[in-house]
Amino acid sequence: MKNIEGHFGSGVSAYFKFLRWLFLSYCIVAVLCFGFIALPQLLLNKHQGGFKPTTMFKFLDIFTGEGYLATTVLFYGGYSNETISIIPKNTYNLPMGYFLTMICVYLITFIIMSVSMARSYRRTFIEASGITSTYADKIFCAWDFGISNEKMARLAHKSLFNEIREMLNELEMPEIEQTFLQKFWSIALKTSSHFLVLFMLAGLGVGMWTMLKYFGDIEDVTRSFSYLYLPIATNCIMLVMQMVFGYIAKMEGYKSPRTKVHVNLMRNFLLEVVIIGVLLGFWISDTKSQCWETAIGQEIYRLVIVDFVISVCGVTIYQITKSLLSRSFTFIGAPEFDISQASLSLVFNQTLFFIGLLYSPILPVIVIVKMILMFYILKAILIKYCKPPAKLWKSTQTHTLYLVMSFLSLLGVLVANGYIMTQVKVSQTCGPFRNFNFMYEIITLTIAKLTKDHIFWRFVVAIIRPAFIGCILLGMCVIVYYLRSKSRARIGMVKLLKEMLYMEARDKEFLLGHIMKLAQKSDGHTE
Repeated sequence: MKNIEGHFGSGVSAYFKFLRWLFLSYCIVAVLCFGFIALPQLLLNKHQGGFKPTTMFKFLDIFTGEGYLATTVLFYGGYSNETISIIPKNTYNLPMGYFLTMICVYLITFIIMSVSMARSYRRTFIEASGITSTYADKIFCAWDFGISNEKMARLAHKSLFNEIREMLNELEMPEIEQTFLQKFWSIALKTSSHFLVLFMLAGLGVGMWTMLKYFGDIEDVTRSFSYLYLPIATNCIMLVMQMVFGYIAKMEGYKSPRTKVHVNLMRNFLLEVVIIGVLLGFWISDTKSQCWETAIGQEIYRLVIVDFVISVCGVTIYQITKSLLSRSFTFIGAPEFDISQASLSLVFNQTLFFIGLLYSPILPVIVIVKMILMFYILKAILIKYCKPPAKLWKSTQTHTLYLVMSFLSLLGVLVANGYIMTQVKVSQTCGPFRNFNFMYEIITLTIAKLTKDHIFWRFVVAIIRPAFIGCILLGMCVIVYYLRSKSRARIGMVKLLKEMLYMEARDKEFLLGHIMKLAQKSDGHTE
């Protein structure tokens, strides 16, 4: 990270930090899903004589998810609805474990993302809002005197140099006075560009729905390659639309590169929302197949694999080719790292990850491997073939914007999956919920079967008593009062410390003035 930040600034390093943060969160999800869903099913398969595939393995199955992989634990249809007893006198209900693990994973991820977003927002917009001595801090206090390695010293020097450049670029330049017509033209151009983007996204949604119907009517589904039509078309559409949005942003003529990047990020995020929304809506409306959950899992699996091939490998080949050509033909120019395109790929993969998690519990492992490859491939291409951006800009708000987009995408996925769990009937021929009409019935019917003396009902009766509720409300009031008093005390302390600093500065000024007068008098006496 220090190497990237030292050569390309904090704007590019923010992307890799966000990638690393997503990787760590996905590792937690992968451990939970494998430990409580996949591992019990693998033990059951081993106990029943091992997994028996219905077809032979083909190399193309890696890209399509069909054939050999269709009936494995990779997808929803490979899980049983039985209650296993691997350890004597201990049972494990696979459907209950599947459902509760998914609920816990989504809940934990939602809490982690909410806390991270709130913390980043507080650090970026609240705590840093009143800081006015940033330049002095960077110049006099930013160097780490504990560095003893020459290589680390060079990286720290470059990083500090780029940070100062970013701050200088963020200084407000004197605005050139514009005439009324120039202001009107600028506002009209940006407004029309925003409406143009919205119309393009609406047309894209209609076109995507038509394309999905066309691919669904194709009769040539016996060939495995036909399953890749949709993911290839989807990723190509995303690349083309990103290029179009980039040209529109250039036409708008934003003065600040950070504003331009943020506008592109928001437009690409809307592009991702439209594409994912249309795909998910079409899949939910077509749940008449025998095992539609596995079909959705396979579609998402193909999108993840093809996205890696096109967005990572394809873009990498393009950047290497452009960099090599720029050495012979100077008018081409070396490539720059496209933050908006790379960020869209991350958010797109994250949305696919949380949607497909319900239908493919092993998907986190695949996404983790993909992100490891993405990190090292993009890092190598960035350092060897990309040139630093012409204008550096501070990325303090960019990381917060990444988290906001991730939070919104996760929130949309939670709403969609909540609708699927409660309103869409499950398949009766496959999966752990084949004995139920809806997924959530595994909880309601299980609770209904419990006796009155069960610990669950005792707990429910205890927490709904007025005395318990009153204690909870009283405790919450005390906590709120304490936090509010603490906040007021800190505000008062900050004001007091500011006054003390001001008085100390006045005292120093007075003493320095008095010393200067005494020095002048002593010089006069000596003369």
